[in-house]
Amino acid sequence: MSLKLVSFKACPFVQRAVIALEMKAIDYEIEYINLACPPDWFLAISPLAKVPLLIVENSVIFESNVINEYIDEAFPVNRLHPEDLLLKAQNRSWIEFCNTIFMATFHLTIDETQEKFEKTLSALWVDLDQIEKNLSQGPFFNGENISLVDVVYAPAFQRLNYLQKIHGSIIDKKRHPHIFKWQDKLLKLREVKRSCAPEIEELYYKLLWTRQGYIAQFMNEKEFGERPERSVY
Repeated sequence: MSLKLVSFKACPFVQRAVIALEMKAIDYEIEYINLACPPDWFLAISPLAKVPLLIVENSVIFESNVINEYIDEAFPVNRLHPEDLLLKAQNRSWIEFCNTIFMATFHLTIDETQEKFEKTLSALWVDLDQIEKNLSQGPFFNGENISLVDVVYAPAFQRLNYLQKIHGSIIDKKRHPHIFKWQDKLLKLREVKRSCAPEIEELYYKLLWTRQGYIAQFMNEKEFGERPERSVY
């Protein structure tokens, strides 16, 4: 069975699928496109004109969580969803909750003022409070066994870690000690490191610089050049 992922290099949602494939040691191909100028063949097969796409033989699957559930069911070795139906449903709930974390992470990169930035950060901390009190004793979300919840949150934590390097107060170790340990564990996984382009950190910082949100003032202008016209893409 041939599997091909369609992505662009800075996409965190494609990383979810790559992590799942890496966890299962499945052979796959990945093709990067320019979403600012997508090729016609991509637009013809992507109903939402978004990545990721997973092309299975001649069939197309879109939306990262749907792709990951297909991967987990089609390749049952090293299952990433628990067998217990209630626990599986709870896991799906926390996977959905990750969308709020991603949205806050995105807004931290585009909020134009300190006031807006701090308001977003406060809201993020409240969301992280919810995760903190529902985490197991680790090392992963469900305990000893890695799951699709871990797969989904890893790219979000990667980006929060990059923001932490710039701003220094994104995830509070004292307020969220379990999340801090969980993040550290996930980001050290071989599969997570292999899930993105080698230059992902540089690409992400270039995106931040282009967006010119409040957080960009903490970046080194000598490294990134003159401040560009602001873009939220």
